[in-house]
Amino acid sequence: MSTEILSRNLVPEAETWNLQDLFLNFDSWDDNFSKLPSEDSLETFLNERFKGKLNQSPSVLFECLQHKDFVFRQLENLYVYAHLRQSEDVENAQSSEKCGKIDNTMALLSSKFAFIEPEILTISKLDEWILVEPLKTYAYKINELLRKKSHILSEKEESLLSRLQVPLSVYDNIHSKWNNVDLKFAPAKDKEGKEHLVTNSRYSLNLQSQDRTLRENNFISYYSEVAKWRNTITENYYGNMIAGSTLASVRNFKGYLESSLFEDDIPVSLYENLIQTVRNNLNLLHKSMGLRKNILKIDAVAPYDRYVSLFSQEKEPKFSWEEGCHLVLEAIKPMGEEYVAIARKGLTVDRWVDRAENKGKRSGAFSWGTYDSRPYMLQSWTGTLGDVYTLAHELGHSMHSYYSHHNQPYHTSSYTIFVAEVASTLNEALLSDYILTHQPESVLAKMVLSESIQNFEGTVLRQVLFATFEKEAARISDNGEVFTPDMMEEFYLNLNKEWYGDSCVYPDFNKHEWMRIPHFYSAFYVYKYATSYCASLSLAEKLKDNPTSGQERIFALLKAGGSMPSLEILNRAGVNLLSPEPIENAFLNYKRNLERIEKIYS
Repeated sequence: MSTEILSRNLVPEAETWNLQDLFLNFDSWDDNFSKLPSEDSLETFLNERFKGKLNQSPSVLFECLQHKDFVFRQLENLYVYAHLRQSEDVENAQSSEKCGKIDNTMALLSSKFAFIEPEILTISKLDEWILVEPLKTYAYKINELLRKKSHILSEKEESLLSRLQVPLSVYDNIHSKWNNVDLKFAPAKDKEGKEHLVTNSRYSLNLQSQDRTLRENNFISYYSEVAKWRNTITENYYGNMIAGSTLASVRNFKGYLESSLFEDDIPVSLYENLIQTVRNNLNLLHKSMGLRKNILKIDAVAPYDRYVSLFSQEKEPKFSWEEGCHLVLEAIKPMGEEYVAIARKGLTVDRWVDRAENKGKRSGAFSWGTYDSRPYMLQSWTGTLGDVYTLAHELGHSMHSYYSHHNQPYHTSSYTIFVAEVASTLNEALLSDYILTHQPESVLAKMVLSESIQNFEGTVLRQVLFATFEKEAARISDNGEVFTPDMMEEFYLNLNKEWYGDSCVYPDFNKHEWMRIPHFYSAFYVYKYATSYCASLSLAEKLKDNPTSGQERIFALLKAGGSMPSLEILNRAGVNLLSPEPIENAFLNYKRNLERIEKIYS
């Protein structure tokens, strides 16, 4: 593989997304930005038309909420476009300038609507009003507001907090710049002495190599650089967490964890029970590491040995973009003709995906977009089986957004993060099932079996390790204590030892891994990967057992958007995450896969 990575302007257009649903270019963006109301004009308009008048009638309240949606929709389009462009090349000065511009404007204009929620809560006939059209369409949102009443502050306080959104989110931006721009890695040599490029995207690719020398040197190269920043990143993460803890306290929550889960109406007990259920089943992960040690014929499993396929071969299969798309589209056929047709057009005609690897491109993968745009997906395609799974995953997000936006009004079109990962991991489950069913004796099937085990370990077990780390970090910040590099490293390393067991070794650099996890800056996000993965396995089984009712349940979830509580959406789809059943069932599936691996090598 060439070690040269192209600059963004040299990347073929076919390998990039088409953002013209939003704006043709930054000139068009500037033109639309200039049409936004100024702070003063918006404040004047709202004061004259709505402020102090929301209790006059349902129609006045409805008109006010509609105007808020109108402004927020404009802001969202500008915000998403700027940040999508920045993700193409985080070093690009123009996109960085536009992001800063819209970030500040969004915070300032949003603050002008701060009077709405406190004022709504004073309306005596609100229960009657939300039963009547057209205000009825906002009934769920208003009921959610009533649920949050004890945590909503005065208009002045809400306006102030709105203005603080940008400075309080700077920690995430700092980490992103550090992770994607500042980190510079030395090349890693393989067993033949050949040098391989180490970048954020290539790091994960190198960890999948059958060459253990390359994997180890890749690991050392990466964390030698990361370790240099231990004081800076510890302080940055502390800033992020203490900001969250402070806001939680201001809003009358017991702690940062409770405040974060409250938004999705998730009880803290679900989070704690998830951690406990995983801890109760860690013996299976210890067994997996023992199998990995024996299959790979190594003395102990190092962190850089966890991601290589258990099925070694001379040449890893590679997939062209077209082959990867075909495989995913075949796998999702149980979802029905319409679903597949929309996905195919998005992947092959409408350019939903930015798949080029270029200098400065944001690491990782995501799906994003707005109510007015097509879905957009970012990944760096290198042709591995992992890339195919990433494509299936992000396509699941995009299809969820597509159906939500086409079946819900703007104000209930955004689904919560809690259900967001269900559709994505469902697609992964369908991909695994398709390959194992249609090519059961193939090398690819064996790789998929290994991939399925790794996916469960990465999406459930590893994410819950992260969730446990976050819980402790929040406890420290809630108590007004400070972070030190030694404290964070020791806790993270001890969690790794508990999770992965005695078949593993823990090099000193292992303790620095927590520093590179970007999701820690979206606090208490990672546990949702675990719950969603378990929910999607349950839905995949229901789809296989009864395709008709299975489809109905899944599409009810995809079309629901944010029109009801997350747990209710999942309950209607047939998954009760307040019970241990979906998590325990997922562990049974994991156990069966481990037994299949064991049988192959017995």
